[in-house]
Amino acid sequence: MSMIKDVEIYTVLNSKGSKTIRVSIVTEKDTYSASVPSGTSTGINEAIELPVEKVLEVFPSVKKKLIGMDEDWKRVDETIQKMDGTKNFSKVGGNLAVGLSIAVAKAGLDNNLWQLQSHDRFQFPFPLGNTIGGGEHGGGSTWQEFLAIPYKTKTMSDAVKHFSDFWNHVGSELKKRGVLTGRNIENAWTTTWNDLKILDFLSKFAKDFDMKLGIDFAASNFWDGKNYVYKKLKKKLTTEKQIDFIIETAKKYKLYYLEDPFHEEDFKSFSVLTKKLKKCIVVGDDLYCTNPVLFNQGIKIKAGNSIIIKPNQVGNLSKTQEVIDLARKHKIVPVASHRSGETKDSWLADLALAWKCPLIKAGTGIDFYKYNRLIELWKEIDNPKMAKLP
Repeated sequence: MSMIKDVEIYTVLNSKGSKTIRVSIVTEKDTYSASVPSGTSTGINEAIELPVEKVLEVFPSVKKKLIGMDEDWKRVDETIQKMDGTKNFSKVGGNLAVGLSIAVAKAGLDNNLWQLQSHDRFQFPFPLGNTIGGGEHGGGSTWQEFLAIPYKTKTMSDAVKHFSDFWNHVGSELKKRGVLTGRNIENAWTTTWNDLKILDFLSKFAKDFDMKLGIDFAASNFWDGKNYVYKKLKKKLTTEKQIDFIIETAKKYKLYYLEDPFHEEDFKSFSVLTKKLKKCIVVGDDLYCTNPVLFNQGIKIKAGNSIIIKPNQVGNLSKTQEVIDLARKHKIVPVASHRSGETKDSWLADLALAWKCPLIKAGTGIDFYKYNRLIELWKEIDNPKMAKLP
């Protein structure tokens, strides 16, 4: 194990053109870096992302503490957590804490972050790709992401190519119909259509392309405190009617993946939906914020059977690992996920592999760096195989 000789920080831009940070750990062996993405549709319980200017003020004291330590990410996580002293990294910043956590882990594994956990045989995640977008990410629909999974592909390369072909086909067909309005911040296509019209459209092609369909509803964004408000559908639904609407829609369009169909504090409705839709993955993102305390709360009442994994939501790899361990123990599906403000850094791909996530949620454009990393690892790792979807 090498000693940390220096720590550096840089201001860089993410895919939205917003400022974020890149941190580098200098050891006796080499320099190891990690860039930190940013969310747009963020949960109220996420670790605090401090403005870059504030991070730069805090950084010198953190740097002083880390120089001379071993490249042990768990010890570094403990050290930064103690320095911060809050539950949500409001003093140090969750963005600085997670960047350092990942960079130190990269140093300890000589950039082979996929070796964070060892397995007899590594299983590669299927792309869970964003095709048409809306909500807070930009677009005409109330729901935030219309997702596709190339579930029949046999290699990582084929899975990525198959999703890319589907994404391109969707864009071409929207353009032919005169309803394509552009792309949003996640590079998903945008359209003038409402949510159900989009599902009518996508379901026509999903079977031909061997795609399973899913939705990230991001329901907190259209919950007004009493009702779920659908402007284009001209509906205001109570919680009970939202449950019925989701069930009806999932069955009609044979949806496989349902993320955040209710607002971020409604554990009960997640539990009800999970019981009623046995063939669907009911996923908590804003509900859990990759937080072990919230996750334990949901496990008790079976609020969903899947969880989104975003290390920057909770601030470091240690807390994220707690969530992964809980998911494995309770047979809950972990889904590795990007953020809407992404960077070229591909560490999420390595972690998805290490944590045996059967799905990696990403899109096109800058996210292909993550997919390309998985294609590269497919060739490097002995006896690879695609994951088994639940």
